[in-house]
Amino acid sequence: MSDIVNIGICTVDAIGQTVDDYPPPGGLRLFDKLTLTTGGNATNCSIALGKMGIACDIIVKVGNDALGDFVVSEAKRYGVNTAGVIRGSGIHTPYTFVCVLSSGQRSFFHTMGANGTLCYDDINMDIVRKGKYCFVTGTMVMKAFDGPQTARLLAEAQRSGVRTLLDTVYLDTASTQVWRDNIFPCLPHLDYFIPSQPEARAISGLTQPSEIARLFQARGCRNVVIKLDKDGVFCRDAGGQEAHVSAYVVDRVVDTTGAGDSWCAGFLAGLSKGKAMTDAALLGNATAAHCIQAPGASTGIVPLAEIEAFQRRTPLRQ
Repeated sequence: MSDIVNIGICTVDAIGQTVDDYPPPGGLRLFDKLTLTTGGNATNCSIALGKMGIACDIIVKVGNDALGDFVVSEAKRYGVNTAGVIRGSGIHTPYTFVCVLSSGQRSFFHTMGANGTLCYDDINMDIVRKGKYCFVTGTMVMKAFDGPQTARLLAEAQRSGVRTLLDTVYLDTASTQVWRDNIFPCLPHLDYFIPSQPEARAISGLTQPSEIARLFQARGCRNVVIKLDKDGVFCRDAGGQEAHVSAYVVDRVVDTTGAGDSWCAGFLAGLSKGKAMTDAALLGNATAAHCIQAPGASTGIVPLAEIEAFQRRTPLRQ
């Protein structure tokens, strides 16, 4: 058991390179190489924590298939506790085939699989209740679990003294009402809501971080952190104190895949070490800075001590 329990989506990403056109029915095309990796918010965050040296549990749903075995083995490889992983019968592990063009652009083929069937009754609540932090991530693409079921889990966690956090997936096709149907039931049961700026705007219909945070708090959330990409994060705590936490200067951005999930890992690590919200957010910024300087969702993540050393020697963006 660990202090941090991450619940949400996973996927296996098969990255084919290079794919510049698709065959007609019955046709064949060759490509150079295939790379198999894990993905999905909960998996990315958990593996980042593992690489930082922070213990965590992961609760995701996979199929009884080889790809499900791969998700579990990769999590274990980085020291993540997989006792809560759900193996579903008659469903397949979520999967994305990523086609990388010679230009570097990517096209995606995705099947939702087990992510769409994850539900409250699947989850081992004993694992959740024994944690100190429960982080649900992937809201908007967990068809069964989103909204009332997520709210039920968060409420139960809070009743057990667990601090709760929620992050979402940016679904640009969703209406404001769909966003609110999924998010508003959860807000009264959240200690921290940590969406990106596009997500926060889609939910609220507002543009200014302070106004957005006030709306979320009026709906019951205690603390709000809005991720602002290269501009850092905006924080508003339960007492109404607001702060802008700057991002770190980095020499070169290689790949932004998983940056938000790595930020969440750093933020959770900071909270679990007793840091104040703004200091935890700063650690989140430093962790994301490592992510974006290497290809892949967690390749660039290093042990916590190295990230803290990076913080001491690296200036913040002005």
